[in-house]
Amino acid sequence: MTLVETVIVLTLVGLVTLGLAPRLGNWMDSLAVRRAADEVAGFYSAARFGALLRGTRVRIELTPDSLRAVYEGVSDSLFLRQEGPSRSGVSLSTSRLILRILPNGLGAGGSNTTLVLRRGVQAESLTTSRLGRLKRWR
Repeated sequence: MTLVETVIVLTLVGLVTLGLAPRLGNWMDSLAVRRAADEVAGFYSAARFGALLRGTRVRIELTPDSLRAVYEGVSDSLFLRQEGPSRSGVSLSTSRLILRILPNGLGAGGSNTTLVLRRGVQAESLTTSRLGRLKRWR
């Protein structure tokens, strides 16, 4: 292999890499947003199930740094805690920071709460209903 052939191959590899770099960045952002949305949706479902299982009102606190679920009563009891989506560079914006779920699994005062997860140009929205369900918008 000659020096000229090596330079040509390295130049071609560099040009191909330059063309794929923006797509790779968007793909990584999309994966991070989808994973964060899955984690938030799973957390919400676990908190709702906890309310149904224990027959107690649950308060869900959503911040970019942490997700917390607390049994409400005479003395509040934290039963779920998870790192928020900011650990993977995903921002979280909500129309309400606190959601409540009644012992029967219905939402209390948090209907139409929108959670928007965003990284780069990729975004995904989650919306709660008054029935306590969570809908994903991709």
